[in-house]
Amino acid sequence: MSDNKYRALSEEEIAALEDRGCRAGDWSKVHVAAEFDPSRFHGIVFHGKVEIARQSGEILLSDGRKKSCGIYNASLENVAIGENCYIANVHVGISNVNIGTGVAIENVGEIICEGESTFGNGHAIDVLNEGGGREMNICAQSNAQVAYLTIMYRDNQPLIDGLHKISDAFCAQIHSNRATVGQNSRIKNCTKITNVWIGESAVLDGVLSLREGTVASSAEAPTSVGSGVVAEHFIIQKGASVMDGAMVASSLVGEACKVGKQVSLENTVLYANSEAFHSELCSVFGGPYTVTHHRSTLLIAGYFSFYNAGSATNQSNHMYKLGPVHQGILERGCKTGSSAYLLWPARVGAFSAVLGKHHANFDTTNLPFSYISEEGGRSFIIPGMNYFTTGTFRDALKWPARDKRTVSNKLDFIIFDVLSPYTGQKVIRGQEILNDLSERSQKSQTFVSFKGIHMKRLLLKTCSRYYQLILDKYFGDIVIKRMQHKSAGTLADLFTNDSDQFVSHEDQWVDICGLICRKNRLEHFTAAVSSGEIQSYAQIQTALQAIYTTYHEDEWQWFLAQYAHMNGHPLQEESSGNWQAFMERWNTASRKLLKMVLSDAGKEFEGNVKTGFGVDGNQDADFANVRGVFDENSFKQQLEKDMQSADARYEDFMKLLV
Repeated sequence: MSDNKYRALSEEEIAALEDRGCRAGDWSKVHVAAEFDPSRFHGIVFHGKVEIARQSGEILLSDGRKKSCGIYNASLENVAIGENCYIANVHVGISNVNIGTGVAIENVGEIICEGESTFGNGHAIDVLNEGGGREMNICAQSNAQVAYLTIMYRDNQPLIDGLHKISDAFCAQIHSNRATVGQNSRIKNCTKITNVWIGESAVLDGVLSLREGTVASSAEAPTSVGSGVVAEHFIIQKGASVMDGAMVASSLVGEACKVGKQVSLENTVLYANSEAFHSELCSVFGGPYTVTHHRSTLLIAGYFSFYNAGSATNQSNHMYKLGPVHQGILERGCKTGSSAYLLWPARVGAFSAVLGKHHANFDTTNLPFSYISEEGGRSFIIPGMNYFTTGTFRDALKWPARDKRTVSNKLDFIIFDVLSPYTGQKVIRGQEILNDLSERSQKSQTFVSFKGIHMKRLLLKTCSRYYQLILDKYFGDIVIKRMQHKSAGTLADLFTNDSDQFVSHEDQWVDICGLICRKNRLEHFTAAVSSGEIQSYAQIQTALQAIYTTYHEDEWQWFLAQYAHMNGHPLQEESSGNWQAFMERWNTASRKLLKMVLSDAGKEFEGNVKTGFGVDGNQDADFANVRGVFDENSFKQQLEKDMQSADARYEDFMKLLV
């Protein structure tokens, strides 16, 4: 705080303070605002340079109580205090801290800064591979995409060096020998807070120990840290909640994440809207919407996103040879069932469900939307089947609806689409794989194997048809979206080109921890980081925002390239009859999908699911009163509306052919 805002205490003011139990080693180092009311200060011990802004009026605490602004029973050393704060019952002391306007601190042990600190920023953690080699410097301003590139792109050393320079520059800007408590924060019943930067409107209540960390927070996205929390070398981003005895070590908790109920995080990053309760997470790279709620679950040395862990899910990264050096990948949208086990290394394709215990090292990245199960110690797969389930359909609806980030400038860029060029390219490859396996397999074979996993030979053609159904739906979806986006009145309106680049059907698409994009766009970005053209986190956000905004146009251009490759001519040259046939396939695929999902949902209301209802009779009535009836279920009604909507959009498109 500026010296010219403050003045020395008068002899009368010093006497008044001493009458109220205040003491100072050197009163000349205590500076106050022009308007100073000694009656608002009691039982204070001053050490070093202390600056106190005007204290007046009342302050509203987080529990609804009102208190007179002022300082009561506290030890202050080298502290600057903003206007209209309430500080009371600091049992050990506050040292080397800048406290913002409107802060309330009550019943705490100590809040101190020891020496120089970057407050958790720049701390290197071993993510994904517990044995090291994929170290990431956690920073308050870094996002899921920066983490992905830092952790996954170790083959690109100039990129890694560029990202480390950005991290180092940020740390150089914020390192200080003074901690900060942001304006309007609330801190009470906390034991020890050492070298922690606390943002605006944060709420800390009942914390045991915070050391070397950042609690980023803002008025629009306040962050909470609660009872029994122990954290060291950490970053907590805006809008997050870390509560109920959580143990956090060398970890980052992203925007709007929820962490608590005795969970343990070590060398772990969790990004937007993830939730971790009860479980143990070690060297986990948790992308957006990584969720684990069960006490018996261990997530270790894995990459997850849009993921749900069943109870007692477990992995092993240690073969007891050279240490815990193995790692695994579950691509976006995967689930693991209760007691599921995976032996790393393994890679599971997007939107797949894993059931059972798997000791094989398999790779199903090009077989998305699959059921993976285990029988007799062998791993089996049914490709494509998981797309037609209630769970996948509900996930597509719930993730956008459950985005709890309230901050204006969100750090993580997220494309929520289940069907995208990223999954679309994998469906195309998967269909090619299944067709090839079908052609090469012998009729005498019961099973065929592919990259460590087995599948029934008789299901190869069926699963290939599943993938074709997915493509029929997805390609039609793209056309419908284009029609609506362009407010098309004619077919020609669909083909106005907003793209700044040529797109080939061979272009690879990648999922950069939530951000789906063309790989060559990402390569332009990584080159800019490597060359030093991009030098800050702000510039990273701007560049990634540009990639994010190109998604829908790039998706359209990708589709056109795929269509031309598959059919031998551009979509623009199709006849009216072929257009109609194309959209009929889309409508048929959409309705078939919805009917399959509807059938899957109906299983929740029939047969053995009623077991345990009507314990002494009247089973159907008891079930209906508790669970409701299927015809009135909101999810069923939504599916029926979607069928009607598909028909209506089909009719709208047909008008373009007239």
